[in-house]
Amino acid sequence: MLKVRAPKIGIFGASKEAENKSGIVEGYLFNGYSKRKLYCLAETYEELAKLYRGIPDEAGICDDRKDMLYQKQLQETKEVFANHLDEISGAFADVADTVVHVSLPMEHKRKALMQYLRRQGIVVREMIFIEGGMAGGYGSMMDGNPGNRISIEARVIGRHTVSASVLGDYLSAFYNRKLVVSGESAQVIERGFNTFIYEDEPRYTVISAISRAVREDEKISGDNFSMEEYNQSQVVVMIADGMGSGAQACKDSQAVIEFMERFLEAGFQKEKAFAMVNSAIASQNAGANLTTLDVCAVNLLTGDAEFIKAGAAPSYVKRGNRVDEVAADTLPLGSMEELSPMTQVLKLADTDMLIMVSDGISDAIDTESAGRLRELIAKTNIANPKEMSDYILQCAINCQGGRIRDDMTVLACMMKKRMDF
Repeated sequence: MLKVRAPKIGIFGASKEAENKSGIVEGYLFNGYSKRKLYCLAETYEELAKLYRGIPDEAGICDDRKDMLYQKQLQETKEVFANHLDEISGAFADVADTVVHVSLPMEHKRKALMQYLRRQGIVVREMIFIEGGMAGGYGSMMDGNPGNRISIEARVIGRHTVSASVLGDYLSAFYNRKLVVSGESAQVIERGFNTFIYEDEPRYTVISAISRAVREDEKISGDNFSMEEYNQSQVVVMIADGMGSGAQACKDSQAVIEFMERFLEAGFQKEKAFAMVNSAIASQNAGANLTTLDVCAVNLLTGDAEFIKAGAAPSYVKRGNRVDEVAADTLPLGSMEELSPMTQVLKLADTDMLIMVSDGISDAIDTESAGRLRELIAKTNIANPKEMSDYILQCAINCQGGRIRDDMTVLACMMKKRMDF
């Protein structure tokens, strides 16, 4: 649980602490023992990387071609593993250096809030606004502008308990912004003081649907997909398409999805997660079992959608009759040890529909004429994600005369603005 107190209590590193004229205090999220522990872990993984790079090759000249290829592959594997250790080291160092900005509410508003909450049976001891680092957010710190998080220490008066969401309703009414309790916060207000964290309720929600078809001579699809909320304000959608079809393709694409999910859940940046998954596949498969990856991370506060592609088919954003295409001429995962993905950001709005497809869909429809899939999406008035995904899947099958020559996956997501915005 993230517990942040006022800077005078000393949760921030003293060497970084600084206060500007606006009353905002900047400091490290971790200090003392926790910070040293993270740096120690970072240095340990860095030294391990150096150790792997320093392992000498076997002496002598290999006359046998197989031995030469084996030695080359072994050296490449050592370098890949060392790169992984460097990425992990950097991740620990990034966490250790995480900086947050905090500010106190104006005195007259703090007193007014404390009196208001006491009338509701809740005593407040301390309250700050958090921005940056793990807290995330954007905009000005002062007086809890949208995007910042509020940390508040509170307890109930009497013996009864109160749900933390009730306090969130009181704060929402007082600040005239919709606040919800964070998943990492305490959830019940009891007789003893505890820390509660509130953040802006996401402006948007996502309605999604999936339609799939398995290659006609196979029993299992080589495509895999994922749609996960990694915090209350972000949804990440992914499609991975294993090379070929059948059980092996399914295994490859499933491994990509699962590793990406684990890295993102652990807090790795999407680009770093991508790099580690790619290098692992490249070293394991030696370019044999390639996998495309299509990632879209949607910010539910702002509507920003960030796309990351590796050999994946184009994605589409439909707004009325207008359709934007997100495409990239990139290689699939595993084709090179170091692979730079294409990233692009689009702004999504209410009722916009995001459509992601695997190669089986785009190859079937766009084979007849380039850009045909985009035209089909633009011409239809379908506003339901499930109807849209079914429609596109059926179009792809019809384009091949009713045959299913490759695994097909369509994922459609509609942005919906919440009623209270």
